[in-house]
Formats: sequence, structure tokens, C-alpha cells
Amino acid sequence: MSGVYANNLTTVRDWEALRGSAVNVVLTFADRGSWETITHPWLGGSTEKFAGFAGTWVISQPFFPTGQGSISACASGAYNSHWAEFGRWLVSKGRPATIIRLAWEFNGTWFEWSVRGNPGAWASCYRQVVSAVRSTDPQARFDWAMNAHSSSPWDAYPGNEYVDIIGIDSYDQWPASTTAEIFDKQCFQAVGLCAAIAFARANGKQFSVPEWGLVASSGTEAGRSGQAGGDNPVYIQKMYDTFRANADVLAYETYFKDSRAGNVHSSLINPNENPNSSALYASLW
Repeated sequence: MSGVYANNLTTVRDWEALRGSAVNVVLTFADRGSWETITHPWLGGSTEKFAGFAGTWVISQPFFPTGQGSISACASGAYNSHWAEFGRWLVSKGRPATIIRLAWEFNGTWFEWSVRGNPGAWASCYRQVVSAVRSTDPQARFDWAMNAHSSSPWDAYPGNEYVDIIGIDSYDQWPASTTAEIFDKQCFQAVGLCAAIAFARANGKQFSVPEWGLVASSGTEAGRSGQAGGDNPVYIQKMYDTFRANADVLAYETYFKDSRAGNVHSSLINPNENPNSSALYASLW
């Protein structure tokens, strides 16, 4: 499956027009403000805008609402009733096979659900959520999604029984892949894209790249993003080559299009901030 991060169906249709091929998966985020908007994303998230979308939803979900929970409480099963309700909601919307990107980028430090040196409790929390959702929606699929080049995620693996897909967010940074050699070196780092693919294969799983894309090469955001590459067709080509080479175990990939002012993520369309990369993406896809 191939698609894009989007907040509305217009973005999906524009993306299809850019590349001349259908989008069959869309990455979305639940509103993290309350249990109500987590368990019923229709109320507060972007999923309501994709009611008529024929492809697959990927819903990014936290362990608990912002400022309203803890990993230890989650690990004890304190939130299981909420997650069982989320499973019922998916079934009621005719989306039982939705992919749930649970507690994504957990090996970073920027989210409340960061593993933060406590992989045992984190993995227990993950297992509790999965079991609770599956109790009401056995078809739900779970994406264990790390962040490339952050701290080691492997000790927090919940186990094959609780994971359907091994995910990794991998942008053109740390450092930018301005040559094929740099891309390959980065890819095979301990927490790189190729390492995640190898881990997925070793565990009999598919892999995903829910967030990937170019990174702005100028401004204050570029300084924080780690040698960002800007308009870099080499990165686009190498990501495509990696997807093709591992198509037998690729669950899905979604380009992260986000053109908000000051955002580190760089757009290929509306606006087209990277004409060379945009043209190559369109021709490859």
C-alpha cells in the first residue's frame, strides 16, 4: 500500500494527481485531548474526513490522553475499557482491519509515551492496549513504529504476538542522503531503515514507513533537523529503490506532506517546495 499523510480527502486527490496513481492508504492522527476523541476519533480527529475513502486507515494513537495518564497505569490494565471501546468503534464504522500506529516514535524523548529507560513497563502497556482492542476488534492491526536514528528501541519490543507491522519514521536527515553511499550508510545504522527491515524479516513481520520525506534546508528548523537536504532527488530515488527491493514485506509507506509555516517537513505539492524531487517522485510512483 502506498499513500500520504493527510487531514482531508482533497489532499489525497491532489497527491493522486501529482503521481498519476491511486492512494490506497492514508495516515491520520487521533486527537489526543481526551479519551472520547481517542476512542471515537470521528469526533475530534481527521478520520471523519475519510468516511468515504475506499483505502486503509492508519490511525496514530497515544497510550493515553495528553497529561492524563502514565505508562505504569497503562501497564496494569487501567485503560483497557477505553481501548475495548475503541475496538467497538472501529467495527461500528466498518473499519475492523484498520492499522493502529500505537505510541509512535516511542524511542525519542518528545512524547509522553517515550520509553525513557523503562522498556519493560512500556512493552507491558503496549500488550495491554493490543489485547483490549483485539477483545472487541480481532482484525485490528498494530504497527510498532520507532523513529530512525533515535535511541535503541529493541528492548521495548512487545513480542510477535502483539505486533503485526514493524514501522520506522525515516526522514532525509541525520545526515541528509546527498549521495547513494550516504543513504546506504544511514540506512544500515543500528536504528536505520534497513535495520528495521531486517528486524521485521527476522521476526516474520511486514514493515512500514509511516513518515518519510524531505526536510527543509534553510531556516531555524533546518538547524534542528540535522543537516537537512532540501530538494534532494537522491533521497527520493533511494527510498523508492528500498521499497522496491523489499516489496515482499512492505505493508505500506506514506509520504509526510506538511507545508505549515516553519515546519521542518518539506512539501512536494501545494506548494511544491522541491521541484526536482517532486518531478522524480511523480515519475517513479
